[in-house]
Amino acid sequence: MEVAEAYSLISRAIDAGRAAHGYLIVGGVSGNAAELAQMILQKLFPREIAQIEAWSHPDVVTLAPEGKARIISVESMREKIVGPMATTAFSGGWKVGVISGADRMRTEGANAFLKSLEEPTPKTMYLLLTDQPDAILPTIISRTQRIDLPLPTGTLEGDDYTEVAEAFASKDAVALAAKLKALKDDAEDEDAALVRKAFYKTLMSFVREMMLGGKLPRPQAFENIEAVEAAYRRSEKSLNDEAVLSYLLERITFL
Repeated sequence: MEVAEAYSLISRAIDAGRAAHGYLIVGGVSGNAAELAQMILQKLFPREIAQIEAWSHPDVVTLAPEGKARIISVESMREKIVGPMATTAFSGGWKVGVISGADRMRTEGANAFLKSLEEPTPKTMYLLLTDQPDAILPTIISRTQRIDLPLPTGTLEGDDYTEVAEAFASKDAVALAAKLKALKDDAEDEDAALVRKAFYKTLMSFVREMMLGGKLPRPQAFENIEAVEAAYRRSEKSLNDEAVLSYLLERITFL
């Protein structure tokens, strides 16, 4: 559904006193999912719009993936969500926890969060933002109301996608680098960064598919994701593409 429709649904539930304690908002984490979260917060705190827009309201606590590995650790979960959400609301009203990139919760962090979700205090709400809902523990999904917004893809398409997929499956860094070079050569200079981003987002889609297939243990699946993210950061430093991709393929655990 679109953001406006989703907001209308949740807004009516709030007005009727039937709001869920947890909403799993599936969409662009920094796009339409964040937009919906802001709209919900403004509904709950109508007199403090400026603080909500600045993400500085004392009764709204937030958590996002951290560090080079871009994960949500158990320590961060306890410090930034579980602990603060257990305290009395500053304004005496709602208290909301917003977790961006909820799919990046490690198992320990997810389990630490689960108790808060299972035993919520009155007028508490959790907003979980993700573009990879299948990577979230089923026990968390079952205790939230899922809201599906349009998902951005941003990956390569058609023959470009197929060629990259074949080279990746063959662990062929030379072919991958050649394809990336061809894509950048075909693009305008100002679009080269977007092409590189789409290329690495396509690689990310491959490793996420490997994870969702359930054939890799979660720690190895997360290591694959972290390897692609690290390779993308290396590519932004204008390092040799073939060297970056060779480094990546050496660190990927394939099915």
